[in-house]
Amino acid sequence: MNATLISKEKTEVKFSFEVSPEVLETGLAFAYNKNKNQIALPGFRKGKVPRKLIEAQYGENFFYEDAINHIFPDEYMAAIKELGLDVVSAPTLDVEYIDKAKGVKFLIDVTVKPEVTLGQYKGLSVEKVDAEVKDEDVMAELERVQKQNARNVEVTDRPAQMGDVVKIDYEGSVDGVPFDGGKAEDYSLELGSHSFIEGFEDQVAGHSIGENFDINVTFPEAYHAPELAGKPAVFAISLKGITAKELPELNDAFAEDVSEFSTLDEYKADILAKLAKEKTERAKQLQGDKLLDAAVANCTMEVPQVMYDNKINSMMKEFEQNIMQQGLSMDIYYQYMGTTEEAMRENFKDTSMKSVDARLMLEQIAKEENLTISQEDLDAEVVKYGESYGIDGKTMLEMMREEDKEALKQDMLVRAAMKLIEDTAVLTEPEK
Repeated sequence: MNATLISKEKTEVKFSFEVSPEVLETGLAFAYNKNKNQIALPGFRKGKVPRKLIEAQYGENFFYEDAINHIFPDEYMAAIKELGLDVVSAPTLDVEYIDKAKGVKFLIDVTVKPEVTLGQYKGLSVEKVDAEVKDEDVMAELERVQKQNARNVEVTDRPAQMGDVVKIDYEGSVDGVPFDGGKAEDYSLELGSHSFIEGFEDQVAGHSIGENFDINVTFPEAYHAPELAGKPAVFAISLKGITAKELPELNDAFAEDVSEFSTLDEYKADILAKLAKEKTERAKQLQGDKLLDAAVANCTMEVPQVMYDNKINSMMKEFEQNIMQQGLSMDIYYQYMGTTEEAMRENFKDTSMKSVDARLMLEQIAKEENLTISQEDLDAEVVKYGESYGIDGKTMLEMMREEDKEALKQDMLVRAAMKLIEDTAVLTEPEK
């Protein structure tokens, strides 16, 4: 490999590298085998025409494009490794020359990670986040479980009220004209769930079984159906049933029914312990976020926009995968939420910037502090990673590619740098 750095202006780099005639020949042989079955010349069947005859007929450069596409990825990766470039963008390339006797010379433009000048990251002060669990926290969790285990009972002797589940027929209209999707029968609606247009559920409350009545609402301006957005509508309602939730009594029998404990006091103690753990972890996370923000604010770096764009693309892809796992498409999600891809990308903007800036700073801390990850710790992390996907640890160690192990190692170094910030931080008591 013969790679040469031509110029570097902040994060924009130009370089060249040369590929030997022998490597070019492997690309040309690949291109010939790829295309030969599509080419016929008089006297030869498809797939049997010699390469030299094809090049003589169509020109020596006939196979160049496929040859370059074949050899470029590996040769490019070798070049950036030789130059020690940490590339964050797809390359823009030109071919200075391509010749069977000389090989190929590529001219490349890429964007690389920025230089990071660290400020203070040790001994930072952060206000301690309260992790105390109060009696009302335990009670709130008890009440949540109590509601989950409520018994539904039919109500016939009173009007519907907030918290009830009503069974209704409804048909909506705008300016006296019914609209698509505005009609349903035997629909179950929890009053107070805010699952319908604002004001809908409030107007159902107070009515009794057997009543037929109209309610008036206005669709929100950002409603997903443009033809209805901002318009007043009338819904004709027929109230057919009311169900109320009957809460179980909070006693030992309740604790035994919903948990592994035989008394309510034991169950409360378990809830207290779990909430304490959750609050402690949450407090540590909040404190860590504040420390990270402070350390990044003390840094100097000029981050190329492509790094933020790459992060947004990654976040969008992860979000789309989660949506697809729920059986939805992004188009349906956008319609349902009344949003667009552009709006979502804009919403991810601040998060992507904070994430990229923090990662760059932590990587630089790891370098300057000479942090290392032992092979034993890396192997243990690979095993742990495999087990999280139900893969035997030994199998995972054998099947994971070296580049993936290196990426995992970099993640561990970043975590180690964050631990350094946290371990040296000064926690101050909140002001009373």
